[in-house]
Amino acid sequence: MRNFLFFTTEGYTCDPSNKEITNMQILGSQEGVDILEAFKNFKISHSYLREFAFKDVNAIECIGDFIRNLEL
Repeated sequence: MRNFLFFTTEGYTCDPSNKEITNMQILGSQEGVDILEAFKNFKISHSYLREFAFKDVNAIECIGDFIRNLEL
């Protein structure tokens, strides 16, 4: 299985002084045999995102090791 990270360039966040920052929003990751299967699985496992207005979702394949659910 291949792992893909899904994100969007829509939206923004704020710094501690409430100044708007345009950036990318990471929506989550999902596995699949290819990007289409991963996106299908992503839409099922992250169905709560349908409540938001994101229309432009991008994906990038994660290659190699990475850390998940790291707590500080």
